[in-house]
Amino acid sequence: MKKGYLSVAPYTTEKPQYFDEKHPHYTTPLMVNALVQVKPLHAVPITETKGKEHSSKSRASIKNKGDKAVGYAGLLYSVHSVTFYHIALPPETAADLMKSIPSSDHIRHHFTTYASKVHLAGSEQDESLAKWTRQQWINYGLYDTHIKTYYPLLNYPEERRLAIVKGPEELLFEASLKESNETKQPSFHAYSGNGNVTASLVYVNYGRINDFQFLIARGVKVNGTIALIRNGKIARGLKVKIAEDMGCAGVVLYSDPEDDGPINDGAQFGNSNISSSIMNKPYPEGPWRSGTSVEQGSVQYTSYSVGDPSTPGYAATENVTRVPYSEAKGVPKIPSLPISWRDALPLLKSTEGFGIQADITWLGGICNISYFSGPSEAQINLVNINQYQVKPIWNVISKIKGTGEPDRAIILGNHRDAWGYGAVDPSSGSAVLMELVRTLGVLLERGWRPKRTIIIASWDAEEYGAVGSTEWVEDHESWLQEEAVAYLNVDYAVSGKHFSAQASPLLNRLLYQVADQVIDPLTSRSVYQVWKQERSRSPQEQDIYFEPSPHDNVTPLPLTDPLGVDSDHVAFFHHSGIASVSMGFRGEAYGVHHSIFDDIHWMEAFGDPTFEYHQTLTKIWGLLVLRLSSDLILPMYPQDYSTEIVRYIGRLGAKQGCLSFPFISSALHSLAATSLHFDKRVSHWNKQLSVKKHISKKLKKNIAKSNERILQFERAFLDPEGVSVDRNWFKHVIYGPDLNTGLTKEFPGLAQAIENDDTVHTKWVEERIGKLLLNAERTLRGHFDGDDYTEDQDDDEHE
Repeated sequence: MKKGYLSVAPYTTEKPQYFDEKHPHYTTPLMVNALVQVKPLHAVPITETKGKEHSSKSRASIKNKGDKAVGYAGLLYSVHSVTFYHIALPPETAADLMKSIPSSDHIRHHFTTYASKVHLAGSEQDESLAKWTRQQWINYGLYDTHIKTYYPLLNYPEERRLAIVKGPEELLFEASLKESNETKQPSFHAYSGNGNVTASLVYVNYGRINDFQFLIARGVKVNGTIALIRNGKIARGLKVKIAEDMGCAGVVLYSDPEDDGPINDGAQFGNSNISSSIMNKPYPEGPWRSGTSVEQGSVQYTSYSVGDPSTPGYAATENVTRVPYSEAKGVPKIPSLPISWRDALPLLKSTEGFGIQADITWLGGICNISYFSGPSEAQINLVNINQYQVKPIWNVISKIKGTGEPDRAIILGNHRDAWGYGAVDPSSGSAVLMELVRTLGVLLERGWRPKRTIIIASWDAEEYGAVGSTEWVEDHESWLQEEAVAYLNVDYAVSGKHFSAQASPLLNRLLYQVADQVIDPLTSRSVYQVWKQERSRSPQEQDIYFEPSPHDNVTPLPLTDPLGVDSDHVAFFHHSGIASVSMGFRGEAYGVHHSIFDDIHWMEAFGDPTFEYHQTLTKIWGLLVLRLSSDLILPMYPQDYSTEIVRYIGRLGAKQGCLSFPFISSALHSLAATSLHFDKRVSHWNKQLSVKKHISKKLKKNIAKSNERILQFERAFLDPEGVSVDRNWFKHVIYGPDLNTGLTKEFPGLAQAIENDDTVHTKWVEERIGKLLLNAERTLRGHFDGDDYTEDQDDDEHE
């Protein structure tokens, strides 16, 4: 390149440089704040008049020479200092582009790439997809993209066997442990224990504590047996833990057709264009689980912790000190295997006539079999030998730096690794994330810049227990707790047409507003309207449903559910107190979850054949990003949160026989009043912003204070000692996993103390929660500069 030429390229986080032939390594940064629409590396001539401003004539000459490559509102320049100025893309225009750019064709292309190969965490295919993802993000204009490698402990199967080895000849059986002749990956459980055991078999329904207690109370021997348990109702790992606690020698998990097989009436689910006759069949003729399909997954104890079990509470970097697997907490010590219901059938036959015959709550959907508890007289051999090794995993991380508050960050992510092809879980989400990146790249080219930094992540090893995201959070915990605004998660994006979301109450109202801006492909109504209608029909909502408006100041009953612990938001929300959302479009006829049959054909036949729901979710995700990254006042509402907490404590008290919680009730009274006043104050400022052309210094300071308080509000609910003594990784006292089910429960520590019937400890936990609620109230309360706002003034404005 000749001296005196400026290299101009599409948007990059790296500043364009002035190149000098004589000093190729010496460059002068240029301040670029403008829309620069160019062909890559187009050379625009500039003059040699050093240190002087050019005349209007020379400026016009330069503009004419470069107008085929550069578009701008104005240009000030000298040889060593060039600045582009532009009119920023208005928020309304950015939002319109976010709704118009995403393409179902692009998403289908991305989806096919992700779902074409089996890509288990830590595998060569997984690494290949990480590199491809990074390169695609760079190609789309996100140049500040890198791969962050962590080194967790992972397991892979070496030897597996399940067989009836002793008993009547007609019962002897060797399980295939294969899903199909083309299975490229042996089915196994992440973090399962090693072992080779031979014992009688006992059928324990869903493997809940009350299922085991039911058998023991009736004299059924479970100690020393191998437990056959069907998937569902509680977390997979806790089935193994409960069995281990009950003295079982091993566990076999299977998916019964009663739970996700073709006996279910699936006509109402998935895509309405699919006939009910097809919807009621097993895959590949229909969407349900077939007889050879195996649901794999992690058996980590997710009510205790997630992430790498060898580095609890700290990042799994390459040379870090590790806890040996034999000493690791939160993982099983007995062997377990996942199997198909076809392989489970001979095992169930071995229990026929022994123990207790199952009642209706224990009956499954396998035909020509009577469900009995056992234990069997036949002996079953279970072998599960894993190779445990420290393996690299690859998070792809990208950053779009904010122009106003660059230290503040909105993080969005999806995991990339899969059990098998992972078409729905997670490739549908990976494809949507890729399309969102492409859309953001177009916005950047057209002049849009976020006020706050946006961090985008393709996580690895989620299927082992949210490992990639958890290690990244633990690696950046101090910074995240100071600066992270929110985390927006999509696990699997689409398995049907019903919008569903788990969210912090801080983000509910924003999610309603955004969903009301996006059209549902099937009904031509807004996603919000369809979502609201479907929730009102839900049986569990019939008695308590209240129809909200997306613009109400308070939503008495949310459409969202509490955040679980089964995806990558868990470390952000439950451990670090960062307001989060996890969302997607769901269909209850998703019968291939975590199996080799979760493939491209399933999605194209039963999930989202047109990829329009993928496109719709891209718009919702993108609009959330735009609002959180660019609104002057963070669109997060503490009043909605306090309303939810009031409901939770009332529900808990009623469930426990009108039990009262005086410390919590008193603190909640203060929090509710303060959050209401705070919400009205913020609403008043938003009205001022909508009519004022210029923002006063006082208002700017008050907005900054308000945003800081909103940011720290969720963190105020963290207890450094954890939700209970034995579960100190989970720190959020309002939400957390139930100890014995792994399902989200409000006030998990308090509920655990009550269930343990420990009055002294219950009072102690209640006092701690009360103090944290007052801490949240103090976070919102405080002086604002020159604050002359009154509620009377706000009421006057409403009249």
